[in-house]
Amino acid sequence: MDKELKIKYMSACLLTFPIFCMAQVNEKGSEKPNVLFICIDDLRQELGCYGSVVKTPHLDNLAGEGSLFFHHYVQVPTSGASRASMLTGRLPRKVQDLSNEACKINLSAQDELEQPETMFHHLRRNGYYTVGIGKISHYADGYLYGYTQPKSSRPELPYSWDEMLFDAGKWRTGWNAFFGYADGSNRQSRNKHVPPYECADVPDEGYPDGLTANLAVKKLRALSKGEKPFCLAVGFFKPHLPFTAPRKYWDLYDENAIPLSPVPNIPEGICRYALHNSGEFNGYLEGMKEPH
Repeated sequence: MDKELKIKYMSACLLTFPIFCMAQVNEKGSEKPNVLFICIDDLRQELGCYGSVVKTPHLDNLAGEGSLFFHHYVQVPTSGASRASMLTGRLPRKVQDLSNEACKINLSAQDELEQPETMFHHLRRNGYYTVGIGKISHYADGYLYGYTQPKSSRPELPYSWDEMLFDAGKWRTGWNAFFGYADGSNRQSRNKHVPPYECADVPDEGYPDGLTANLAVKKLRALSKGEKPFCLAVGFFKPHLPFTAPRKYWDLYDENAIPLSPVPNIPEGICRYALHNSGEFNGYLEGMKEPH
């Protein structure tokens, strides 16, 4: 990172489902700190800084320079609903607040109100230039359309962003990239006849998150040269299914040395509503194939 973008304050907040990391970057001569907001889909407490065997050196460094939370829990155990709650600062109160479509239902069709749409909208109203990249709320690239539909021009959060960006690469749309494989195909185009994992021998840019990281670095450097304070929010897809990553990351681990869950059975006293039939995982119809 460039010297003028040296991180002054960082924090890593565990929300269980998903995890969000937030960093503030000090801008020269500005009373308002710049904000880099990073969200990672479906990441559990599997980070080195939490004692996991998973190798996460960069996130460990981020946590080591900031505040690491050990008791910070999500309001809703689904991604879109938990993101909506956090981004708006509102607890779920209605049935639609429990849906992945919470932002779409509650925000996307509204006129701009006195109450800020999200914290990004609040920053924008207070002089910040706001940029979103990738999956910040629920939709993969911030625009409302179905998995198999062409990308639309209707934003999920219409008042939060000065720019909403995404590099879909060979996958062409955000949802195709979200469920994408290294050859440019995706779960939808292959009618779910795909394994839930893949480790292709490709560089980082061979999967969508590598493109997102490159775009974020490029945009961060450009924003640092501007006069206005900025908020850059970056959403990464992994480790949401499918579990796809370049082979070099798979090769960091010995499969036989990875410990099994210390709680393999249903825990005592658990609420039955917390149990489900793994519908997301079972949406990949070749789940028993070896990764390739």
